[in-house]
Amino acid sequence: MLPMKALRLKLGVLLAADVPTLAPVAANKVALVNAAFAPNEALTIASLSFATFTGSAPIAGAAGPQGVGTDPATGDQVITILAPAGGWRYVCTVAPGAPETIFGYALTDNAGAVLLGVQLLDVPVTIHNVNDEVDLGSVPITFVVQPMA
Repeated sequence: MLPMKALRLKLGVLLAADVPTLAPVAANKVALVNAAFAPNEALTIASLSFATFTGSAPIAGAAGPQGVGTDPATGDQVITILAPAGGWRYVCTVAPGAPETIFGYALTDNAGAVLLGVQLLDVPVTIHNVNDEVDLGSVPITFVVQPMA
Protein backbone atom coordinates (compact mmCIF):
# COMPACT_ATOMS: atom_id res chain seq x y z
CA MET A 1 0.00 0.00 0.00
CA LEU A 2 1.32 3.42 -0.91
CA PRO A 3 0.86 5.82 2.02
CA MET A 4 -0.74 9.12 1.18
CA LYS A 5 1.36 12.27 1.38
CA ALA A 6 -0.04 13.43 4.73
CA LEU A 7 0.87 10.11 6.34
CA ARG A 8 4.32 9.99 4.72
CA LEU A 9 5.16 13.53 5.83
CA LYS A 10 4.09 12.74 9.40
CA LEU A 11 6.89 10.14 9.54
CA GLY A 12 9.65 12.74 9.33
CA VAL A 13 7.94 15.13 11.73
CA LEU A 14 7.58 12.40 14.35
CA LEU A 15 11.15 11.10 13.92
CA ALA A 16 12.70 14.57 14.00
CA ALA A 17 11.15 15.15 17.43
CA ASP A 18 11.58 11.59 18.76
CA VAL A 19 13.76 11.75 21.90
CA PRO A 20 14.93 8.08 21.77
CA THR A 21 16.25 8.46 18.18
CA LEU A 22 16.85 11.77 16.40
CA ALA A 23 16.04 14.33 19.12
CA PRO A 24 17.86 13.10 22.23
CA VAL A 25 18.78 15.30 25.18
CA ALA A 26 22.45 14.30 24.68
CA ALA A 27 22.93 15.10 20.98
CA ASN A 28 23.69 12.44 18.40
CA LYS A 29 27.15 12.46 16.86
CA VAL A 30 28.56 12.34 13.35
CA ALA A 31 31.74 10.32 12.85
CA LEU A 32 33.96 10.05 9.77
CA VAL A 33 34.44 6.59 8.22
CA ASN A 34 37.92 5.72 6.90
CA ALA A 35 37.23 2.46 5.04
CA ALA A 36 35.08 1.74 2.01
CA PHE A 37 31.58 0.52 2.82
CA ALA A 38 28.34 -0.18 0.99
CA PRO A 39 25.42 1.64 2.60
CA ASN A 40 22.66 -0.72 3.66
CA GLU A 41 20.36 -0.87 6.64
CA ALA A 42 22.04 -3.99 8.05
CA LEU A 43 25.31 -2.16 8.83
CA THR A 44 26.43 -2.04 12.45
CA ILE A 45 28.91 0.11 14.36
CA ALA A 46 31.29 -2.87 14.40
CA SER A 47 31.20 -3.12 10.59
CA LEU A 48 32.58 0.41 10.13
CA SER A 49 36.09 1.76 10.60
CA PHE A 50 36.24 5.29 12.00
CA ALA A 51 38.76 8.04 11.27
CA THR A 52 41.78 8.30 13.55
CA PHE A 53 43.60 11.48 12.50
CA THR A 54 43.90 14.14 15.19
CA GLY A 55 40.87 16.37 14.67
CA SER A 56 38.56 13.59 13.51
CA ALA A 57 36.75 12.95 16.80
CA PRO A 58 32.98 12.51 16.34
CA ILE A 59 31.10 15.79 16.57
CA ALA A 60 27.86 16.16 18.52
CA GLY A 61 25.08 18.02 16.74
CA ALA A 62 22.36 20.12 18.32
CA ALA A 63 20.21 18.35 20.89
CA GLY A 64 16.44 18.31 20.63
CA PRO A 65 14.09 18.36 17.64
CA GLN A 66 15.84 18.38 14.27
CA GLY A 67 14.91 20.29 11.10
CA VAL A 68 12.22 18.89 8.80
CA GLY A 69 11.31 19.99 5.30
CA THR A 70 10.37 18.85 1.82
CA ASP A 71 12.65 19.00 -1.22
CA PRO A 72 10.53 20.99 -3.71
CA ALA A 73 12.27 19.40 -6.70
CA THR A 74 11.56 15.78 -5.72
CA GLY A 75 8.86 15.84 -3.05
CA ASP A 76 11.17 13.82 -0.79
CA GLN A 77 11.01 14.60 2.91
CA VAL A 78 14.28 15.64 4.51
CA ILE A 79 15.29 15.65 8.16
CA THR A 80 18.37 17.80 8.64
CA ILE A 81 20.54 16.83 11.60
CA LEU A 82 21.20 20.25 13.09
CA ALA A 83 24.86 21.21 13.15
CA PRO A 84 26.71 22.50 16.19
CA ALA A 85 28.48 25.87 16.22
CA GLY A 86 31.29 25.52 13.69
CA GLY A 87 29.37 22.97 11.63
CA TRP A 88 30.36 19.48 10.55
CA ARG A 89 34.00 20.41 9.96
CA TYR A 90 36.90 18.11 10.83
CA VAL A 91 40.40 19.64 10.57
CA CYS A 92 43.64 17.68 10.93
CA THR A 93 45.71 19.31 13.70
CA VAL A 94 48.72 16.94 13.81
CA ALA A 95 50.45 15.53 10.72
CA PRO A 96 49.19 11.97 10.29
CA GLY A 97 51.75 9.14 10.25
CA ALA A 98 50.21 7.98 6.98
CA PRO A 99 47.54 9.46 4.71
CA GLU A 100 43.99 8.61 5.78
CA THR A 101 41.15 8.45 3.27
CA ILE A 102 37.65 9.35 4.40
CA PHE A 103 34.92 7.54 2.46
CA GLY A 104 31.83 8.75 4.29
CA TYR A 105 30.27 9.40 7.65
CA ALA A 106 27.92 7.86 10.17
CA LEU A 107 25.25 9.24 12.47
CA THR A 108 25.36 7.55 15.87
CA ASP A 109 23.79 8.05 19.25
CA ASN A 110 25.78 10.20 21.68
CA ALA A 111 27.64 7.19 23.12
CA GLY A 112 28.64 5.95 19.66
CA ALA A 113 26.90 2.63 20.36
CA VAL A 114 23.90 2.78 18.02
CA LEU A 115 24.22 3.38 14.28
CA LEU A 116 21.37 5.60 13.01
CA GLY A 117 22.50 6.29 9.43
CA VAL A 118 25.42 6.36 7.01
CA GLN A 119 26.38 8.34 3.92
CA LEU A 120 29.18 7.99 1.37
CA LEU A 121 31.00 11.15 0.32
CA ASP A 122 30.58 12.01 -3.37
CA VAL A 123 34.37 11.82 -3.64
CA PRO A 124 36.59 10.32 -0.91
CA VAL A 125 38.90 12.83 0.81
CA THR A 126 42.47 11.96 1.77
CA ILE A 127 44.02 13.66 4.77
CA HIS A 128 47.79 14.17 4.24
CA ASN A 129 48.77 17.25 6.23
CA VAL A 130 47.99 19.56 9.11
CA ASN A 131 44.99 21.77 8.19
CA ASP A 132 43.56 19.28 5.68
CA GLU A 133 39.83 19.22 6.32
CA VAL A 134 36.61 17.38 5.69
CA ASP A 135 33.57 19.67 5.71
CA LEU A 136 30.29 17.79 5.42
CA GLY A 137 28.15 20.89 4.94
CA SER A 138 24.76 19.57 6.01
CA VAL A 139 23.78 16.13 7.28
CA PRO A 140 20.36 15.26 5.82
CA ILE A 141 18.31 12.08 6.10
CA THR A 142 16.05 11.72 3.05
CA PHE A 143 12.82 9.77 2.93
CA VAL A 144 12.17 9.28 -0.77
CA VAL A 145 8.63 9.20 -2.11
CA GLN A 146 8.65 6.17 -4.38
CA PRO A 147 10.20 3.34 -2.31
CA MET A 148 7.57 3.78 0.37
CA ALA A 149 4.92 1.13 -0.18
